[in-house]
Amino acid sequence: MSKSIGLFLAAMLFSILIAGQESAQQDTVSVKRIQSLVAQGYYSKARIALLKMPQEFKSGAQAAELTGDIFGGLKQWDSAMMYYERFKKMDPKNAAGHFKYGGALGMKALEKNKLSALMYLDDIEAHFQKAVEVDRTYVAAHWALIEYYLQVPGFMGGGVDRAMEQSDKLFGVSPVDGWMARARIAEKDEDLQKAEQYYDKALREGQSLWTYRGIISFYERQNRWDSAFDKLNKAMTQFQDLSLNYQWAKMSVLSGKHVEQGLTYIRQCIEPQAKVEGIPEQWIRLRYAQLLRKDGQNKAALAQVNRALALEADFAQALQEQKDLKKLLN
Repeated sequence: MSKSIGLFLAAMLFSILIAGQESAQQDTVSVKRIQSLVAQGYYSKARIALLKMPQEFKSGAQAAELTGDIFGGLKQWDSAMMYYERFKKMDPKNAAGHFKYGGALGMKALEKNKLSALMYLDDIEAHFQKAVEVDRTYVAAHWALIEYYLQVPGFMGGGVDRAMEQSDKLFGVSPVDGWMARARIAEKDEDLQKAEQYYDKALREGQSLWTYRGIISFYERQNRWDSAFDKLNKAMTQFQDLSLNYQWAKMSVLSGKHVEQGLTYIRQCIEPQAKVEGIPEQWIRLRYAQLLRKDGQNKAALAQVNRALALEADFAQALQEQKDLKKLLN
């Protein structure tokens, strides 16, 4: 099994946090808080909050799913699988159980040697397939299968053709996802012209934050910075989402373009009331430091790196940035 499929499974594992019904109206706020903590990566806090929930809730299917999410976030895959197995049994008509169990199994497989990991491939595929059988509209499972087929060689049951077959099924569920999947497949197949056409079709049909991100990231991967910034600027006129501010700052760091605007946007991400979904604060601080360095403000940059490291002491990228800045300041 390749490393890339594992990285994909890690991302997919938490793409759907809660699919079941809440056990009672009075628990709604607490459940959403636990979901938010999981989404932000605060797994220990989420576990503590879950343990404070009423016993009736803790013994239910949704609690089993949440606990699996928490252990998955902590990379304790055996425990995650145990709770996802419980979730599957308690709510057999919920496709999320099979999907998440398959994802956890994939991550467990990565911890073993390559030969042992190969033994898990059929089971991983089977759980994703089962999720689609339980609910053909379960988009995340379609995506998981597409990526699975793209990463697994043809002689082992994968390949571009199988991925395309799955994308056709996904297209029947969601045309926007179908175009995005075809773009992903074309890019994987190194047909960049066709990939761009598909990303553009997805954007024109979806006009969503996700479809904008898809084509922006495509241009970023191709180092087509002018096109990436153009699309990002259009997205920012339509959506008030600070993750786009972060994206601008990140691209300014990588390209060296529009640094002043990058500084303006990243500062908005660290204002007291700011909340950037899916981006840990330490990454925001690092991007701020990198932009400050590009702007010649090395002392201020070092202060931001130190704040990033206060949040995550073994943050490798921040440690390297700190080392580089200290050399510049000496």
